[in-house]
Amino acid sequence: MFLTKNDFLVARTCPTKLYYMKLGYASLLDDDPYMEFLADGGYMVEAMAKLLFPDGREVGQWDEPMRAFQETREALAGGDTTLFEATVVHENLLTRVDILQRQGATLHVIEVKSSSFNSETEGANPFRGKKGGIASEWREYLEDIAFQTVVLQRAFPESKVVPFLCIVDKAKSATENATFDDFRVRRSSGAAGLAKTSVEYLGNADSLRKQHVLAILNVTSEVGEIIADVTAAAEEFAKTLTSSPIQKIGPTIGVKCKKCEFRTERGDEQTNGFHECWGPLAEIQPHVLDLFRVDALGGKNRDVVAEMVAKNTALLTEVPNDAMQGAYAARQSLQIEYTKNNREFISDKLPAILATHPYPLYFIDFECSRIAVPYHAGMRPYEISAFQWSCNTISHPSGEIKHAGWLNADEVFPSFEFARTLKSQIGEEGTVYIWSNYEIAVLREIRQQMDSYGLNEPELGAWLDRVTTKGNPRVVDLLNLAKDHYFHPLMGGSLSIKYALRAAWTSNNKLRANPVFAKYLKTDEHGRLLDPYLSLPPLPIGEKEEVVQEGTGAMRVYQEMMFGFVKEDATRRESYRKLLLQYCELDTIAMVFLWTHWLTLSGQKEITPS
Repeated sequence: MFLTKNDFLVARTCPTKLYYMKLGYASLLDDDPYMEFLADGGYMVEAMAKLLFPDGREVGQWDEPMRAFQETREALAGGDTTLFEATVVHENLLTRVDILQRQGATLHVIEVKSSSFNSETEGANPFRGKKGGIASEWREYLEDIAFQTVVLQRAFPESKVVPFLCIVDKAKSATENATFDDFRVRRSSGAAGLAKTSVEYLGNADSLRKQHVLAILNVTSEVGEIIADVTAAAEEFAKTLTSSPIQKIGPTIGVKCKKCEFRTERGDEQTNGFHECWGPLAEIQPHVLDLFRVDALGGKNRDVVAEMVAKNTALLTEVPNDAMQGAYAARQSLQIEYTKNNREFISDKLPAILATHPYPLYFIDFECSRIAVPYHAGMRPYEISAFQWSCNTISHPSGEIKHAGWLNADEVFPSFEFARTLKSQIGEEGTVYIWSNYEIAVLREIRQQMDSYGLNEPELGAWLDRVTTKGNPRVVDLLNLAKDHYFHPLMGGSLSIKYALRAAWTSNNKLRANPVFAKYLKTDEHGRLLDPYLSLPPLPIGEKEEVVQEGTGAMRVYQEMMFGFVKEDATRRESYRKLLLQYCELDTIAMVFLWTHWLTLSGQKEITPS
């Protein structure tokens, strides 16, 4: 059984995970839509990097590592060459190299990442901090290439191995041959861990080579600094795979388990990694790991979760009082108190705060994308592309809810028309409700884009400046109000609008029956109330039905509608458009529901249905 570079990186976060990963335990990363979305961008960046080497060729035998390694050795033995996806094996260490070049006695190993830097502001080497040490945000990527360097050096001891990272440079602008619609990602099935993804390039490769958005940076110094540590860790991990059955490195249980991908409801206790690590404490409800900002308990140098586990408890309501401190203590205490009593909480102050907000009330939500390979020529990598907004408006007390929305349908940079239409919708007066600061951050970036693109629209620019001014009383973040003034036990430690809506939805029977919200009132086959996001109807897309229920899905549907295989299919485009509209509208309806729920809890008048 081989230790691959991906195995190594997972084990570096927690050695116990290597055992679970190799034995196929259930994982939250299985079929994760966000991870797939990121992977698509990574495949495109990798394809772009390979196009910079027109003499390169792909190594075959993808699913037979030893045969692939033999092909790699034979190719390198033939003289100078460039190989893509070359397989290199030494004992039970295995790596596939994105781009491997032989130049005489030197092997250049080039790892391609969709991560980014800005050469204008960060200089030629972004990998070190101000004091000269390796920057923490780059360490994982450097350990990745260091692992490959170790394997290459051992497999080809007669060669000098020089490591490089190929990453995205946000200082560069995409040309028409380096945009999203120049690439088509195609997935094929395969054995676990061996599914092959290919990318078709539709642009002009010669033009791309002259102007692209990548930088290939020599990381010999950085790899040299960490390679001894990486070598020792790789040897330790690889050793556990040599016996049958493979060995498990025992877990260190603590607050880091909060983000463990093996903490899943799928799988029985024999294939559930979290259960295997935590034993009976995994079943405790409510669990300490579900506390709001549990990572902040006790400060930097104290793992309160580990302390509790050592005392054989993981009960959220038994968190020590002295562990709750700082900015999150009030919310943590509130959660513990009202979870213990299984009660919903609304502060006395919230109704008075809401009463100060002048009409009309605008509940807004944005859908945007920020990807490595830009949608449009002239854009920089990871630059915001704002393609949709939704707004529910209540013009006066007891007024009806009126919905408006905008969705880009043209193959042009959308952010400026996005801002113009939003300005027409929400104008200068009234209250603008958001959930988190995301919408304001987007509008600030659009304002910056006006300057960088040379868009001379003083009125629009001035409006964006006013709306995004820090402390603007017109803009009210409902998330902050929820954090300080509202709690429901079903929210747990989350302030996500989806969790907040789900909690309020279950507890306000009368409001659910209001015609404004009743279209989302559905039950499953057992008669249990459905989360409103799960009630959205699927629409036919070709031979199957699809539904958008979260933001990543919205980005992927937009991309497919505008730049994918169906962009010339009017029927499918219309189905995708409807999916986006119904999802984005629900995000703003969710805010209206919560706002109304708070008013009804405080005894104020409910809105009039439309």
